Amino acid sequence: MRNVFKLHIIVVFLLFSSVSVAQTFFDTTNITCKQKGNGKAAYSANIEFPLSGEARSLRQIREWICDILEVDCPKHLDVSSFQSLLMDCSGKYLMEVDDMSREIEVVRSFEDENCVTFEAKIIDVDSVKWIFQDCATFSKRDGHRLQVNEIFNCDEKKIKELMWDYRGDLPMEVGSPDELIVGDVGFVDGWIIVIGPAYHYTGAAYRIRYEEVEQYVKLGRSGGYH
Repeated sequence: MRNVFKLHIIVVFLLFSSVSVAQTFFDTTNITCKQKGNGKAAYSANIEFPLSGEARSLRQIREWICDILEVDCPKHLDVSSFQSLLMDCSGKYLMEVDDMSREIEVVRSFEDENCVTFEAKIIDVDSVKWIFQDCATFSKRDGHRLQVNEIFNCDEKKIKELMWDYRGDLPMEVGSPDELIVGDVGFVDGWIIVIGPAYHYTGAAYRIRYEEVEQYVKLGRSGGYH
């Protein structure tokens, strides 16, 4: 009888554990905004907004999205208030410009049981095109955004060399890896992303192939990314 009781407790515990793990994954929805102003002025945004998920990282992600939009994050932010905030951002932008356009995209690009990654891209066009990219990976353990020393186990010089090797078709303003700047970092499935400088970019995403540089990367406790 005792063994049956113990087995019952174990089964219940395992079921509860599996449900708890499943609940840590994020539920999101796409929120869009498109408006036109005077002349060529236009504003377009497509934001994958987190509805629910691990509480310790949910707030940090929403604050990061507000940073991308260059606004303060309200204490309470749900779908309705975020839609209003996005409309306010659009209206303010269109009041300040006549011949410029802005296109914003924010997507969730990776998630596992330990981390979640969001990427952002902003394209500003006037007489020339300027691009800003960002990649943010958040820990589900405490919600913080992962830093360079939590992803790489090599020095900054080596990171710059990896960025240079994987610069692809990014237009360079510098002539050597030593002149690069290591900015924010994050990862998606199969790639480590480092934000750095490039011609007509206010932040460019250098995509480094994970499996080819694994010796320079810190592994998680289970052998995964973090």
